Amino acid sequence: MKNLKKYIYLLTLSILFFSCSSEEKLVEEVLATTPNGVVLRTISVNSSTFDFFDPAKEWSVTLEVQDAENGELLSEIDIYMTFINDGIGENETLVKTVSASTFSTGPFGLPRGDISISLSEALNALGLQNGDYDSADSFNIRLAAKLTDGREFTNRAAGTVLNGSFFNSPFAYSAQFFCELADASLFDGNYTVVEDVWVDYVPGDVVPVQFVSNFTFRILSTNNPFIANTGTSYMEVTIDPSTGSATMKVNEPFDYGIPIDVIGVGSVGTCTGSITLNLEFVGFATNQTFILVKN
Repeated sequence: MKNLKKYIYLLTLSILFFSCSSEEKLVEEVLATTPNGVVLRTISVNSSTFDFFDPAKEWSVTLEVQDAENGELLSEIDIYMTFINDGIGENETLVKTVSASTFSTGPFGLPRGDISISLSEALNALGLQNGDYDSADSFNIRLAAKLTDGREFTNRAAGTVLNGSFFNSPFAYSAQFFCELADASLFDGNYTVVEDVWVDYVPGDVVPVQFVSNFTFRILSTNNPFIANTGTSYMEVTIDPSTGSATMKVNEPFDYGIPIDVIGVGSVGTCTGSITLNLEFVGFATNQTFILVKN
């Protein structure tokens, strides 16, 4: 029954998608959503990890701001962090606030700027000292955009984040520690699903991962209950060993009754082997978080 519902849903989306051009869809999404909130588009993830041995090194992303006044409504961005200790999250803490005045006009006429946090800033704000953390721990980062009219938007504000393919606005990230990789052999074996926004899997499901060569591994579709080509399809992930960032593409479209191409970007835990991807099911959905931890 769950499969049938998903097939019907995808078929309906397919009809709606092909009834208008991508340009029309983008304009409609901007007009319908942006006046009611704010978009923090992730232009790039400059550094997705912390250096365990150098607290001065920073986690950093470049953001672009869009709202009803082309970014002029933004007042400031609060950066909250949660320390994840052995898989358990501790209290969330406000680490720093970035003023909108630090942003400058980007190539599309919208404010663009960097959001960064050093490990030392995070440790001080969270009250952590040497010995309180190790390379297997991580940090969840949540952004809260405050507007000049007093409203605040974050990843908890359902319906306020624009999810078109031109926009990548999760308001939330994960920062792990960086360990040097000789290859991608750490990413091999059974993994447990922590989160799957697309809902092919539920938390606790097991997904097999296979090391290929160099800095490439595959997330196999063997246990995916919603696609027909489980035996031949997979997500192929390539790691940038200098940063821990990752790109993903499928070897063939996933067969949900209709073929859907899937691409994505994200990061990996170079110390832990964990995998965090932000997936796009092309033509259907973007910003579909997929998180796996190694068993």
